Amino acid sequence: SSSSSSSSSSSRAKISTMATAAANEDDGEKRTNASCYCGKIQMEIRGRPVAVSICHCTVCRRLSGGAFSIQSLHSKNNFSCAAEEVDLWSIQSSPNVTRYRCKECGSPVYATLGKGKTYVVPRSALTNVAKDDECFAPTHHMHYKQRVIDIEDELPKYVGTSTPGRAEVWNQSLD
Repeated sequence: SSSSSSSSSSSRAKISTMATAAANEDDGEKRTNASCYCGKIQMEIRGRPVAVSICHCTVCRRLSGGAFSIQSLHSKNNFSCAAEEVDLWSIQSSPNVTRYRCKECGSPVYATLGKGKTYVVPRSALTNVAKDDECFAPTHHMHYKQRVIDIEDELPKYVGTSTPGRAEVWNQSLD
């Protein structure tokens, strides 16, 4: 269907979750930039991530095209995206996860967990983070039982989710 000039303002609204009062550039808090491949979708993350996961689940692998995906998790209040809703494509990949991509270049840009309480940003989207930045160093592997390649490191490996109280530590006897 064609779009009319009277399209709703909600479909053209900028997506932003940070409170405007919290957007003070002089607060000294770490700011991390992220974007899609073509640069149309720009994001900003404030502060440190809650966690940085290496996910081996089949959904992440199939949607990223890689053997695993690495992403940082951020609270809703620490994430903003300067995109219009019409510039994003989304898919609900599980009951708890909605993933967003740039409509222009197809890059994954972020996902939301828990009805938008947590924002998940692919490591590949971060534009001003050095490879040795400790803030964005992986903290664990999740869904390791679904892996397609063994990873030999010292990080904790979980069979499925890494959610506290539900996480089961992986060991070789579980394969």
